Amino acid sequence: MEESERLNEIEKRRDIAFNVALGKLLETNGKLETIMQTGEAFGRGLFSDYIKKNTDNWTIKKWFDTTIENIFEPLGNKFEPLKISNNEIQSALSTCPLQQKTNEPHVASLFTYSYIQHVHYNKKPMNHTLHLFLHIVIYEACY
Repeated sequence: MEESERLNEIEKRRDIAFNVALGKLLETNGKLETIMQTGEAFGRGLFSDYIKKNTDNWTIKKWFDTTIENIFEPLGNKFEPLKISNNEIQSALSTCPLQQKTNEPHVASLFTYSYIQHVHYNKKPMNHTLHLFLHIVIYEACY
């Protein structure tokens, strides 16, 4: 698959998953859990399809750089590094295009948080550090 096709595929998958989340939100009379569950499933799929292979011995920095390059940049998300080393990542999401693309920016924020979280939470030894990273994402970009 060519690079431009891969980028289009990732964005198309995100848009489909987000529209499913919006539909489920309406069906459940506004239960926010449905947005998060759909975002989580999307994130797990991204991990499985674009990141999973050969990740057993990666450092946090390698993990971060690879997910940025293969998933988040193709979706238009931009991260501002605050601190990056082999053992710790602190970063803030500065651009979240899904928020700008939709009439539901708060739903887009929650969906984005959910898929970012589950792309990263598939790497078990790094959960705690990445959890701190994700809280920075919420506060900087989503509200």
